[in-house]
Amino acid sequence: MSDYDLVVIGAGATGLGAARSARKAGRRVAMVEAERPGGDCTHFGCVPSKALLEAARRVQGARSGPAYGFTAEVRVDVAAVMERVAAVIADIERDESPEQLAKEGIDLVQGWARFTGPNAVDVDGCTITAERFVVATGSRAAVPPIEGLAESGYLDNKTVFALREQPEHLLVLGGGPIGVELAQAFRRLGSAVSVVEAAPSLLSREEPEAVAAVTAVLEREGVTVATGAKVVRVSAGPTLHLEDGRTIAGSHLLVAVGRTPATDGLGLEQLGVTLDRGRIVTDRHLKASDTVWAAGDCTSKLQFTHVGNDQGRLAARNAFAPPLRAGRWKDDVVPWVTFTEPEVAHVGLTEAQAVERYGDRVRVSTVGDQHSDRARTAGETDGLVKLIAVRGRVGGMALGHLVGMTVVGPMAGEQIGVGALALQTRMLVARLATTVVAYPTWSLTTRVAGARFFGSYGGSPARPGRPSAP
Repeated sequence: MSDYDLVVIGAGATGLGAARSARKAGRRVAMVEAERPGGDCTHFGCVPSKALLEAARRVQGARSGPAYGFTAEVRVDVAAVMERVAAVIADIERDESPEQLAKEGIDLVQGWARFTGPNAVDVDGCTITAERFVVATGSRAAVPPIEGLAESGYLDNKTVFALREQPEHLLVLGGGPIGVELAQAFRRLGSAVSVVEAAPSLLSREEPEAVAAVTAVLEREGVTVATGAKVVRVSAGPTLHLEDGRTIAGSHLLVAVGRTPATDGLGLEQLGVTLDRGRIVTDRHLKASDTVWAAGDCTSKLQFTHVGNDQGRLAARNAFAPPLRAGRWKDDVVPWVTFTEPEVAHVGLTEAQAVERYGDRVRVSTVGDQHSDRARTAGETDGLVKLIAVRGRVGGMALGHLVGMTVVGPMAGEQIGVGALALQTRMLVARLATTVVAYPTWSLTTRVAGARFFGSYGGSPARPGRPSAP
């Protein structure tokens, strides 16, 4: 008899989702974790970054007082800000502490796991057996092979929150979500900030309208943005040397160029598990071998906490489900949010992806927040709602459905839930246009955007989709 029904390797958000799902189903469950339960999200990712962003948002709000009829003197104590970030982490990590897991009937084994067979792992010299395993080892910060970078004393998502001094000039290498979020936060807290991105634009997977809106806000707030800028060398300072001969010098360097799966050293290859550049390859049921399922950043192209948690729960269920009853994972209805201000939220296809798939059946409706009464009362008119819809083969737009949505605005992360629901249920666009929402709310812009598929409501009607950015 095995020691456990299920052993989960990794105790981040994904592993916690898997373990709790299996325990709820009455399984004997253990988790193997080399560090602390909670993973990157709690200690080095979502929780500290959002706590830092909140402090920066309040600072910016106070500085913006003259536009609203008041003035305020703001003095930022970066050490105190970071201590509050640490306190938030400590508060949230209690929900996933070893003591809490023990109360839930989940055994926590501290150490590094390596498979020694299809039903066994070695954890620092101790063998643990199980009928099934879920690998949820997450990811780590990617480090590009740039000359001099290793010697530069750079910061990453683990070390940046240990800062207690104000960076005089923070260089951010990477213009993805992590890079732009932290760039805006530190700029608002008083640092000079330069973002250097090799791609032609920031937030390269987002719609061009969203990228333009966020870039404009960052530059308006004083962030220096250098795109299409490839770094070939880092020297003391730190100083970034660009391919075109330019140099950018600062006091601190933050590397935020993405994440890479943390799967080395697990011994997965001997079980017949396929790895693609470190990423565990699974089928649509998240199965990687006869006894191993994988979930979260170590296998998913969408590296988000909410993806990991849901995948972990699905993997734990599928590990014991009859093949014909195993659930399938679907990436195409998963929303994501970049927590800049304004926020950028997206679900489904972009305009270019929709045109590639559906051709001339695609229609696009975009409404800027300069037309929103809620945005104008708030003085926050940089945002927009963009809906991508496909006409029905019969009935035209009357039977059309949503295939993509992007929202830019202060509440974009909340607004995108409507789009996720619409895609999940293949909701008719007409329902978005006819659903009554309260006035004045941010959600009213979504209704107006939906109505434009059927006429010129408050502006121009929806237009045909274009294969690439205008």
